[in-house]
Amino acid sequence: MILINERNEWLASKLVTSESDMMFAGVVVGNNPGEVWVDDALNPSSALVWSSGLGCFTFMGNANNRAFNQSLAKLIEDEVIPFLKKKDTSYFEFSVDSEDWYSTIYQHIGNRKIDESYQYVYKSIISQHSQVSYDDKIGSFKVVEIDEALMLELDKREINNADFLVNYIKQYWGTVSNYIGKGYGYAALTESNEVASIAVSSAKFQSTHTIGVETLESYRKQGLSSGLVTRLLQTFRDHHIDAWWDCMDSNLASQKTAEKAGLKQAHRYKISWFHF
Repeated sequence: MILINERNEWLASKLVTSESDMMFAGVVVGNNPGEVWVDDALNPSSALVWSSGLGCFTFMGNANNRAFNQSLAKLIEDEVIPFLKKKDTSYFEFSVDSEDWYSTIYQHIGNRKIDESYQYVYKSIISQHSQVSYDDKIGSFKVVEIDEALMLELDKREINNADFLVNYIKQYWGTVSNYIGKGYGYAALTESNEVASIAVSSAKFQSTHTIGVETLESYRKQGLSSGLVTRLLQTFRDHHIDAWWDCMDSNLASQKTAEKAGLKQAHRYKISWFHF
């Protein structure tokens, strides 16, 4: 198994399909931080992909690749588990881009207890350009765009919890400059200039951006998430970007936020994990 150093459009053309999770597709194409192990560096057809933003893996590409499948147990034991232990993680969490993967995975990961849960994906396919005007306020909160100007002025604005915003962007984009060149986002500021909530592009693959939302606990249930997401979706429309929203099936609040912002449920998929 080979750990790929250069992730780009060529690699994505070999591995990403219409069924692939866009968070992981962003990793494979080189937009977002992560790791990719493949069967063949010159002609890859199967891969195990790690997303730094999500902190988990997906199996991508050909599920019937004998060479990849026979090396899977060794990859997990010799490389993946040590990799996770260095991150103080004691479990291997994964999804698949094709149901065909499950028989192979269960055959080669050994006698382990597998736990499962489900995720929902919401989408918004932007087919027409429209323009909607928004106030720069949500209630008493000021809405600002998370752009290059804001990031350069964080110190001048004396935002007490600027790290909340910066660390979130770095988690999904690796660096602030990488986000600035590729992503969009909005933040809600309190009257005391504290970041209360953010909604940003968390990954990018071709014309699709995934959406990441975070609201500090003391500011929840005030409409901030849905308000910011609605503004972000308008920006997506302006730039002809498709939206992708992913949430746990047990997270009813996240589902309601997606629906309130106008996103439509597209499909459900399984998340599996085992402890080591």
